[in-house]
Amino acid sequence: MSTRQVEVTIIGAGIAGLSLATQLKLDNPDLDITVVGPVDDRNQRISTWLPNAHDPSPLLRACIDKHWGSWQFADLVGKQHQHSAQAWRYVTLDGRRFKQAQAELADQLGVVQIHDSCHRVKGMGKGYQIFCGDHTLLSTQVVDTRPPAIPESTVKQQFVGHTIVCEQAHNYRSPMLMDFSVAPIANDGLTFIYCLPLSERELLVEATTFSPTLQAQEDYEACIERWLATHLPSSSTWRLSDTETGVLPMGPTQPINADLVRCGIAGGAARASTGYAWHGTQRQVQRMAARFTTSSTLSTLPSYSLRARWMDRVFLRVLKHQPESVYQLFMAMARDLPGDLFAQFLCDEGGWTPCLKTIQVAPKRPFIRALWRS
Repeated sequence: MSTRQVEVTIIGAGIAGLSLATQLKLDNPDLDITVVGPVDDRNQRISTWLPNAHDPSPLLRACIDKHWGSWQFADLVGKQHQHSAQAWRYVTLDGRRFKQAQAELADQLGVVQIHDSCHRVKGMGKGYQIFCGDHTLLSTQVVDTRPPAIPESTVKQQFVGHTIVCEQAHNYRSPMLMDFSVAPIANDGLTFIYCLPLSERELLVEATTFSPTLQAQEDYEACIERWLATHLPSSSTWRLSDTETGVLPMGPTQPINADLVRCGIAGGAARASTGYAWHGTQRQVQRMAARFTTSSTLSTLPSYSLRARWMDRVFLRVLKHQPESVYQLFMAMARDLPGDLFAQFLCDEGGWTPCLKTIQVAPKRPFIRALWRS
């Protein structure tokens, strides 16, 4: 067994761990960084909003498959509402390609990568001892990016996604973010279909629930097949090319080691009102790297503003007690918010204006009552 002395060890070789490692190394070329964790080669489709005013990095740009300036919603009876945006665009990127590119960049920058699982971290007087496979690291600072456990009581975003290839054009031109015109999968939450047109004949169709209760994968697959039977031409045939599943926290999590500095979903980068973590993780990485440059110290930093965290707590109380009111909120946002404000609100950008506009269009009574609930 070999033992090495390291300045910074990052546990986890997913998007959060590799993003933090490369950003720290770009900002501090002489910093000794080691990433510990098996290669994360899962298929991972990531979609988010990016501002038009800022060009993505060449690495990120190479991983973006498609982008749109509009997106849609459908209510319980299938009536559609469309958002159009001028300052923001909705993008979808290949997460596996992004991880591979980050790993290659990390290697070029001199980041050491150990593709073994971390078995144990032991705190010492002025550092940590990390045990992983045939390696033991003595590290001054450690950041843990491993996925946390999600408590049973925490609301979860659970999804199953099928990427399908149709024999003829499917005629979808922009993303369907939420289609509520499907039978519920979970009786204690929300169910909707998310549909992403990846090409003229290729679709990603996800069945999603917001619920504290996990459901069987077959229930999601049946929901997808019913939606396809209704929304594709009756003569259309298709084949399944890929399946992706996931469970994202919409509330408190249990880190593997609460004593360590954390980043990514383990560090609270998943936004509670959506479960999505891309924007929060990248913001957290930038803040942690900037703090390290000025203080030489790594610490867990919040991904979202106080106002966003406060609004998310209220949102989750309503979702827990009155999920139908959350449906009404989403449809009010679909009808009455401009696309740019909607994107800013979900990404926690633009200050108070998107938040106040969202409060203005939201149904008032359930959210006022939620202020007094624990």
